[in-house]
Amino acid sequence: MQAESAVIQTLFEMSGITPEKVNQQLNELVNTAAQPIILFWDINDIMRATTFNRKTLEDHILNDPRIKRYERKREKGGKRIWLKGPTAKALEEIIMNEWL
Repeated sequence: MQAESAVIQTLFEMSGITPEKVNQQLNELVNTAAQPIILFWDINDIMRATTFNRKTLEDHILNDPRIKRYERKREKGGKRIWLKGPTAKALEEIIMNEWL
C-alpha cells in the first residue's frame, strides 16, 4: 500500500502535479465558487474595480460605444447600470489594446 502511494506520488511529480499546484487550483476554484453572481454594476462598482475616478471613467470609458451598449437606466436622469460581464470584458479590451 505504501509502495503504491509512493509510485503514485512520483508519477504525479513527474507530470508536474505537486501538492502546491493542487492546493492553488483548489483555492482558485473555491474563490470562484464563493463569489456572488453579480449581473449589473453601477459607476461606483466600476470605480472600485478599475481604481479610476468618476471623471476619468466618464471622459475615457463610459462614452465608448462598446460600453454604452450595455448601459441601462429606468428613466431619464435615473441611476445608470451596466451589464457586468460584457462591460468588464469591454473595459479590459479598451485598456489592454488601446492604452499605452
